[in-house]
Amino acid sequence: MVMYQIYVFAVPLVILAALGGFRWRAGLWGNSLALGVVLFSVLIAFGWWEDIAELLAKQAPATLFVADCIAIWVLFIVSLLILDTATRYMSTVRVKYNDTVENVGNGIVLLMLFAVLYGFFLFAEEVGPVGDNFDVVEPGNSVPIQMFRLLSAPGQGNLSAFTEGNQFDNKGEFRKLHLQRRQAIMASMLGGEGIQGTDSQVGQMKRGR
Repeated sequence: MVMYQIYVFAVPLVILAALGGFRWRAGLWGNSLALGVVLFSVLIAFGWWEDIAELLAKQAPATLFVADCIAIWVLFIVSLLILDTATRYMSTVRVKYNDTVENVGNGIVLLMLFAVLYGFFLFAEEVGPVGDNFDVVEPGNSVPIQMFRLLSAPGQGNLSAFTEGNQFDNKGEFRKLHLQRRQAIMASMLGGEGIQGTDSQVGQMKRGR
């Protein structure tokens, strides 16, 4: 129960406090740029983490159960650092707005930034190295899953490819497959094998798209 309370309340409060404490002085212009950087970093992480995780698992089978978690966070952080650095060099002038626009707009942008960061955290937790019991009911699709599936639909969504491309979770098996992965982690832990994968388990790996 304590861990659950920490997960539900502590994480969003920490994100809000960090944004308020470290980003408020950046102002409306700086935080608007930061919002764009974070959004692009999230899109890069969503678009490539499965491919990187599959490559990592095949090259190092022991990382099978944690490959998704490693891949999505590394892609997000590396993309964030690169894009943030590039943005700082391209936008060296800080735009100043009217005080009312600055304060209200800055608050709105920070709330949007919080929503994106917390949403990414919740999504990344779904591919994290935490086990699940076998009697757990398969959860329904979350809002981020539905959103990215819709936006990446071929010829329809704003995130669809110009020519050929993969739709996110086009078979609707994302949560089912990751529930099976978390159950496999739990079984491996209860069997005393830890969370290290094997070559045979890598051969059974099935991607969501």
